[in-house]
Amino acid sequence: MRTLIHITDLHFGKLTPGSIERLEDQIGQFQPDMCIVSGDLTMRSRPREWEQARAFLDRLPSPYMVVPGNHDLPYVNLYERFRHPYKRFQKYISEDSNPRHTDDMMAIMGINTARPWVPHYTWKEGGISPGQVEAAETFFKNDGNRRFKVVFTHHPFLPPPEKPRTYLVRNAPAALKAFEKADVDLLLGGHLHLNYNGDIPSFYKSIKKKMICLQGGTATSSRLRNGVPNGYSRIMTDGKRLSAITMQWTGEDYAALKTIEYRRGASGWEKTGQKQR
Repeated sequence: MRTLIHITDLHFGKLTPGSIERLEDQIGQFQPDMCIVSGDLTMRSRPREWEQARAFLDRLPSPYMVVPGNHDLPYVNLYERFRHPYKRFQKYISEDSNPRHTDDMMAIMGINTARPWVPHYTWKEGGISPGQVEAAETFFKNDGNRRFKVVFTHHPFLPPPEKPRTYLVRNAPAALKAFEKADVDLLLGGHLHLNYNGDIPSFYKSIKKKMICLQGGTATSSRLRNGVPNGYSRIMTDGKRLSAITMQWTGEDYAALKTIEYRRGASGWEKTGQKQR
């Protein structure tokens, strides 16, 4: 059995009071095998925000993996944004913005989808390059089918159910086709500050394998959307079954909101139940 904690959109510089302390306490309580942080550690990529993010990671009692988000690129310094977009992430967090991990049960890859420029008026959306797609396919294919395989990104592959026209990560169909060939099990993302799950084949008709897709809301930021409170996910799997528990901020602590159960089947992962707490 393995336990993952998925947190995203921390946004140091604009935190919900008390949330970061309780998040740290609960991570310490659950002792996950890996803590996955899918981008937007900072609000405006300011040095003091990076210092706070670095200190938070240093306090974690568990291994962690991190990718940058669009807020982690320089916001005001346009020269640095275009010439050295990941310099601050690399200085404070890690030289590797596409981290990889393997153990005797899991293979995990983070893919940096943050881009200094995209053809979108806010520049906030992201993409996956052909080189990243090839690297992910190679990483997971070399692993064979022995391990539970996870991809995490900042930008989403699926839209929220209530907003089907949401701008998704660029080059998603090619990436998902590669993930399907490599037998990826789980996709984790953030960016939208909304918590939802979805079925990849129902949105991408060319994809037949049912991969689990879990989108996280903002873990600690006061920048809430659609009234969705802060939260994070606790994920437990033995490779054949998976439970995803949504932890939601109550104003004083994080409490379990719902549990979604999955079972591995012939065509991938089937959702077998959902329990509201």
